[in-house]
Amino acid sequence: MDKEIEQEHIINRINSSELIQEPFVHKLVKDVFSNNYYQDLLKYLPNKGQYIPITETGSVSKNYSSERYVFNFTRENLNKLSKEQNDFFKNLKDILFSGKLFHSATKMFENVIKNRIKHFSEKEIKMMGAGDFAIQIRTMLVKDYTKYRLGAHTDVERKLLSFLFYLPKNDELKNVGTSLYRANGRIDDKDLSKHFSVQETEEKFTKVKTCLFLPNSVFIFPRTTNSFHGVEEVNIEQKERNLLLLNYYLAKKLK
Repeated sequence: MDKEIEQEHIINRINSSELIQEPFVHKLVKDVFSNNYYQDLLKYLPNKGQYIPITETGSVSKNYSSERYVFNFTRENLNKLSKEQNDFFKNLKDILFSGKLFHSATKMFENVIKNRIKHFSEKEIKMMGAGDFAIQIRTMLVKDYTKYRLGAHTDVERKLLSFLFYLPKNDELKNVGTSLYRANGRIDDKDLSKHFSVQETEEKFTKVKTCLFLPNSVFIFPRTTNSFHGVEEVNIEQKERNLLLLNYYLAKKLK
């Protein structure tokens, strides 16, 4: 599959999808990859032994669920795969890291992003500056298991935009997607980037909906002070929940 053709397919599917406003601005896109490319993606997923618990990566707190395993797209990890897998995921990484996809995605949420930057807190300005940012891109494959659960959170301040590609083989896990929440009252500024516990989530938030975990779909949203989302407990009889994450982060430009 020519990666330019696949990239155009992805961008066209995202651009033509509805911009949903509640409980925060997001998109839910079906058939985001071409069918053949999606089937290859499922075929080439690494086995569980090639993933590591996210709690061993240093990227999350010690209280984070140990039922999430990740495979980062580093050269070292990719070189451990078969040649066919390596070639496929290098192709996919080129698509995901392309400037064309980045500019298309940020254009869709331009007003939300501009409004967020305009109202940066002092902490955010100190962390990222007030404009002319550097952009960092990270992507990883994820496997979640039976006790994975994540309370409401907006993501870290540096997060600009998130893509959660859902990778099930069929729709039997459709009810274990990402839940979107609305705060029941004002959330203290100091708590806007924390992960709320399950109990706190039940007390402080109302679930508005759960994005269905459907094959070949993606949930996209810009990080804001009200982009509260999480995952209710995955209890799926030892079946794994596969995702592909693509995240854009803001950073200060080096002088």
